[in-house]
Amino acid sequence: MAATNKDSLTKLKDLYQAIDSLKPTSTPEEFQTISAFFSPTCTTYLKSMREYDEPSLGRTATISSLQDNLKIQHVVNRHIISQSTSADGLTVYCEMKNRLHVLGQTLDPFYETAVVVFDEEGLITEFKNYSCRSHIVEIVQEQTGLGPYAEVPETRGKSEGKAGCC
Repeated sequence: MAATNKDSLTKLKDLYQAIDSLKPTSTPEEFQTISAFFSPTCTTYLKSMREYDEPSLGRTATISSLQDNLKIQHVVNRHIISQSTSADGLTVYCEMKNRLHVLGQTLDPFYETAVVVFDEEGLITEFKNYSCRSHIVEIVQEQTGLGPYAEVPETRGKSEGKAGCC
């Protein structure tokens, strides 16, 4: 039976609630509940489509990627600005304005858009996050010394009327 628009929207909402409740110290069983949302052969880009050449392939790799991401960042508050579905109800487009904690620092706002494709059984086959991760990378570099920037600008995270990533 084909998924309806409401089914896909509800499943994505449930997935986000489950992910947002996780911590780096969550048990393997808690992470296992997340894997049930994904097709065994899914392709995911949980960080960003910037890593398009390094997708997570399959449930195990997706959960491993999620665990790695949670060591650095987690969503404190997820605010869905808008969402819509494709005509067949299998693809959800979700625009968000989130507050993140990144290695102990708050990044607010953090905008991202997810494109999530479900199969006929309601499992996620593709998950693509689109966002500007520059400020996350700057915080990671500031905290760890590892990163691509020669120096971290004093204006990092100060929006001055612009989007937080610009």
